[in-house]
Amino acid sequence: MKKLISVILSFTLIFFSLPFNAYAVSVDTMKSTVVSVAENEVGYEGTGSYSKYGEWYGYQGAWCTTFALWCFNKAGEKLGVKLYSKIVPSGGNCNSMISWYQNKGRYHTRGSGYTPSKGDLVFFDWSGNGSSQHVGIVSGTSGSTVYTVEGNCSGKVKAKTYTTSGSKPYGNVSSIMGYGSPNWGSVGSGGSEETTAKPTTTTTKQTTTTTAPPTTEKKTSQQSTETATKSTTESTTETTTETTTAPPVLAKDMTIHAATTDLEIGDSVELNYTIKPLGASAVVGYFCDEENIIEISDGGVITATGEGTATVVVCANDEIYRQCDFVVKGNTAEVTRKTPIDQSVHSPVTTQNVVKTKEQVLAEIGINSEKLLSHKNNYLIPICIIGATAVLSLSILAVKAVARSLRKRKTESDEQEE
Repeated sequence: MKKLISVILSFTLIFFSLPFNAYAVSVDTMKSTVVSVAENEVGYEGTGSYSKYGEWYGYQGAWCTTFALWCFNKAGEKLGVKLYSKIVPSGGNCNSMISWYQNKGRYHTRGSGYTPSKGDLVFFDWSGNGSSQHVGIVSGTSGSTVYTVEGNCSGKVKAKTYTTSGSKPYGNVSSIMGYGSPNWGSVGSGGSEETTAKPTTTTTKQTTTTTAPPTTEKKTSQQSTETATKSTTESTTETTTETTTAPPVLAKDMTIHAATTDLEIGDSVELNYTIKPLGASAVVGYFCDEENIIEISDGGVITATGEGTATVVVCANDEIYRQCDFVVKGNTAEVTRKTPIDQSVHSPVTTQNVVKTKEQVLAEIGINSEKLLSHKNNYLIPICIIGATAVLSLSILAVKAVARSLRKRKTESDEQEE
């Protein structure tokens, strides 16, 4: 009997503990925890393309997005609730995250009159071209002033302030593009998923839809049967047709691939994707943070338009994110290396009389005329002294030679007279 009572009590405790664990976290606690996790990271330093948040996410590159996602994941682990991939997307870049919130009716532009809340994601457009290049976490507001914590600010995590009089673009609210408002109620105490109408505008640059395999129709027929009875009454069963629709195949994974990610301005390459399992249905979108570096056209064709590094994200069903970086360099002005064959074709050898300058002559014997002239004060006076000495010595020798010659002639003349 005691064992039975113990078992009943154990099951009772487990039963009542489950809902409280799942829904005991308030919205304010979740918001505060996300902001606290972010603020505790202030001062962390990586590089412009490497961070511990990238290690966690599995992608190294510009890491403002992976920092924000990491904070939500860490806060969820502390509170025992699922925040990452539930109220924030599971990956992507700034523009794909904006699209994710737009599709849920939870994106608010800066001019919409929305007042940002602690824990919101804030998106920035530094260049003013209508495309977001940076994201942070709102830590608080005071009137029109917005306080944030952001990753990858010159390779560091920083706490920043944006005001109406701040320096543009990195300290002024005018650089804020909009806010993504997580649906805290869907994971908080007593919360349920909110439903809101989808907005009519999106930031998807290109969307390709792959359809699920065609549904199959099952037809089951019951043949008419005749039943003989003693009363000679015939009964016939009607043929019935039952139609069933096969459930759609869900996308589980996606890989992306391009012939190259190193481009020169004007180059184009197709960024392809493969959905797994084969035949799965998926709505695929392409996103880029730096539209002044590359453009994305139909079919995922990437065209290089400016120098720099641009991150492209391919998203399937707003759930699966894969991304890669395209590095664009300027056009090569001239060919600096040629093969011997090229030289024989493009640079034929010609023979001509060449008049060499004194600089060229000096260079051939290993003397740098420019350096020689730049240090002339160090050797000009000694050379003059040496030259004067040489001239004087030669003059003395010439005088002595003339004197000897005269003496010799005089001696010969005296001898002839005797």
